Amino acid sequence: MTSTPRNHHIQALRGVAASLVVLDHAFGPLIERGLLPQWFDVVRYSIGGLGVYTFFVISGFIMINMSYHDFGHAAKSLSFAERRTIRIVPIYWIATLLAFALYTVLPLSRHPSFLHLLQSLTFIPYSTDPNADMEPVLGQGWTLNYEMFFYALFTLALLAPRRIGLPGLLLTFIGLVAAGSWIKPFSDVSPATTTPAFLADPIILLFGVGMLVGVLKQELQDKLAVRYPFQIALALITVQIALLVIFRVPPRVPFPVCIWAWLPGILAVAVCAWAAPRLQSNRFEAIAEILGDASYSTYLFHVFVVFALSKLFPITAITAVPYVLITLIASTVVGILFFRLVERPTTSFLRAMPSWRVAPLQGRA
Repeated sequence: MTSTPRNHHIQALRGVAASLVVLDHAFGPLIERGLLPQWFDVVRYSIGGLGVYTFFVISGFIMINMSYHDFGHAAKSLSFAERRTIRIVPIYWIATLLAFALYTVLPLSRHPSFLHLLQSLTFIPYSTDPNADMEPVLGQGWTLNYEMFFYALFTLALLAPRRIGLPGLLLTFIGLVAAGSWIKPFSDVSPATTTPAFLADPIILLFGVGMLVGVLKQELQDKLAVRYPFQIALALITVQIALLVIFRVPPRVPFPVCIWAWLPGILAVAVCAWAAPRLQSNRFEAIAEILGDASYSTYLFHVFVVFALSKLFPITAITAVPYVLITLIASTVVGILFFRLVERPTTSFLRAMPSWRVAPLQGRA
């Protein structure tokens, strides 16, 4: 797999996207206690959705950035699958098992079965309530079901030459969404209740958009150079949050109306992709590296922080803002600690193990 320099602005944007999801869940206890109006329950999901949209576009961009020159090689396709599995699965399993244990010992409303645990660990979407989202044991893991689906399709695309694999993958996304509209019409904004309807949701197009940004970056390279890209990205996201609150935008709107809600995340990734190069590292890049690296752990484990603080923190009208700030900081700190103490050592250990890739395939690559 070709090594490419890390884009610190994209890394920082990953940290922001994770923080948006943390904000979504941090607002929940405030609404339950009547410190925020009930209508804000809809808006908070839209704020978290903005973080997810940004994550998906970043994912498509990074996969192209890493693997643009790896198409048409069976060994590199297998290597991609191996590296993505090592990167995503072990830490997700830890978070899922922890969530399952808490559901077992605490008096919570959800009581997932052992079958639900197996489906969650294998990234199989399932429904337990026709009026609710298809969520695994670890609620926010629904996005990982899409990520792993994307990685599986990308692995197959890498087997073909780039001129075939890339257009084929993009057309597959379009075809899946078009076919899905027969199962669940675009006008139907209710939760998906079947695996085909879930996987064919228009949200998968965001991976394709991220890929297109990645292709343009590869082809144009440094012909474009955006100054202050992270500041622009942050402004786009801030304006979008303001619009979500002012107009009380729900998280589900029909396709293609939802595209306007995707645009800030798409544009934020695009401007960061063409960040003007710096001659030397600075404090921003150091902080961006920390936040970006820890964003996956922050995303997975912040719900445990939110749950603990919602029970232990004296949430009142006076302490509401400090509660949100402390939740953001604590979730980020836990994410950084988990990344350094568990995620990075685990990933390094697994990557150092003998690969399951077949040696003759490497010779043909």
